[in-house]
Amino acid sequence: MTSSREDPEILPDAAEDEPNLPVNPDSANQQQPPTLLPLFDCVALDKLCHVAEMLQDRERQRIREEAEIAEKRRRWAEERAEAHRQYVFEVAKAYALELHSDQAPKSKDDDEEEEEVVKGKSRFDDAKKAIKKRRRYSSRSSDAPCGGIELSMTRHRTAPTLTELCMRVLAENSEAIESLHLVPDHLKKKISSLVSDSSKVDKAFMQLLVDDSPCEVSVKNCVDLEESDLTQILSECDRVSLQVLNLDLCGRAMTENAITELLKRSPNGFPSLTRLSLQGAFCLTDNALALISRSAPLLRVVNLCDCSLLTFQAVKILADYFGSTLRGLNIGGCQGIKPCDVFRTSLSRFEKLSSLSVAGLEGIHDVVVEFCTSRGSSLTDLSLASCVGVNDGTLWTVGRYCPNLEALDISELDSLTDASLKEITDGCRSLRSVKFTRNRFSDEGVAAFLEVCGGSINNLSLNNVRNVGQETAISLAKYCKRLHYLDLSWCRKLTEEELRQIMSCCSLLRSLKLFGWTQVTEDFLEDLSRSEVSIVGLKMTSLFAHPDDSYPSVDAKCF
Repeated sequence: MTSSREDPEILPDAAEDEPNLPVNPDSANQQQPPTLLPLFDCVALDKLCHVAEMLQDRERQRIREEAEIAEKRRRWAEERAEAHRQYVFEVAKAYALELHSDQAPKSKDDDEEEEEVVKGKSRFDDAKKAIKKRRRYSSRSSDAPCGGIELSMTRHRTAPTLTELCMRVLAENSEAIESLHLVPDHLKKKISSLVSDSSKVDKAFMQLLVDDSPCEVSVKNCVDLEESDLTQILSECDRVSLQVLNLDLCGRAMTENAITELLKRSPNGFPSLTRLSLQGAFCLTDNALALISRSAPLLRVVNLCDCSLLTFQAVKILADYFGSTLRGLNIGGCQGIKPCDVFRTSLSRFEKLSSLSVAGLEGIHDVVVEFCTSRGSSLTDLSLASCVGVNDGTLWTVGRYCPNLEALDISELDSLTDASLKEITDGCRSLRSVKFTRNRFSDEGVAAFLEVCGGSINNLSLNNVRNVGQETAISLAKYCKRLHYLDLSWCRKLTEEELRQIMSCCSLLRSLKLFGWTQVTEDFLEDLSRSEVSIVGLKMTSLFAHPDDSYPSVDAKCF
């Protein structure tokens, strides 16, 4: 039966509109049809009201969240605009003072002695101005005299220790090793590195590494391992004492089936594991990562570089399990991870993250800006290499909100200018490792950065920064006394004499890369061959002559 509201043809008062007719006594005895009255379902009405209130509450919550986000963006835009206005004002003020000075024109000598100090100017601007004056008033020959710079060739390379020789012999004959019992973990790690370089890691060698209850198992090349091999090795090892597990390039073995089978055999998982590296595990899925996260509650550092099947759900899984404890995260090269609201929210949930690598991810600049704004004060290591979309505005945020950065990789970012160098120089005063590979920075900009921050840097890559020249060489020689690793590959504006000056002044230099250098003579090559510094990339030098002198990556402290 339907109500009168649903059927408009049935009206309860229809009888009142009919005319008075004579009553038929026969019809009076007949049964009259009942009058239809409107029906009201109170329960359904209450439910509808409740649903309406819920929808109104959700709409109010959405409006509040959008208003908060808009307010944050407005404040951020106002701060950036204010900083830009202040910078333009100071530049204009300095230019006006220079144009409208009532003093007589000064000579060049007087101009050098009397410099006007402008309030609000950064140390980068001051250094760049001084470099321009140095270029204007000095010549190349006076700054780098050819006859006065000599490489120290009197020192001889130290002979390898007995331990190093033994490890090389063991690595060359790894298939004949029967046991590594009582060998310390740090020596096992070195032997494993040498065997990995030779691509000789197999099931038998992995079994040697996991015997004797090690605290750390590190292998850089696991391409020959199968699913069954990995499951058997990990299920038989002492997982209670295992704290560090590095299984790089384990793509074929690290599958969801392998993890599931492992947890069936060992339900307790990895109760003591704190660091996990699965770089290049191209079969690792989000579900497999969830199983690993559930079985390793103490994880603090996770390296998932080049795991192509992972999506933004992987970051959400890690945030759910380790949002308040994770210290290091590397998701560089994970092409399945696309920027979205879930990814943005999940990344912001890592409260204590100090090392982050998003190298190679596209369209990530907005996420990086938001993360640095909220969590940048705890960051010490950041890699933005090859992130399409990262620009000077992104680096402005990094310089403003990440004052404790010690390692920064901004390689292969063509849109960056000297303005990014200025923000990094003024905001990040604790840098130790910097990579500027394949950027368009000017010679004066790089030199000014090194004059301000070069005293603390020990790892510097200027690979393919083609504008690097004389001024950078002078700053390297004067201020970068702590350099251990230096990459000057394809810097063809530098000369042989400037390289001599750098090597003579940087006494702690251990490794120097010079790929693409054609401006050196045979005599200089012979001198370099006798130098204590390991030279890689020149003609007549072996690429694999010094495998232990490879450059540390930005996240080398964690992985």
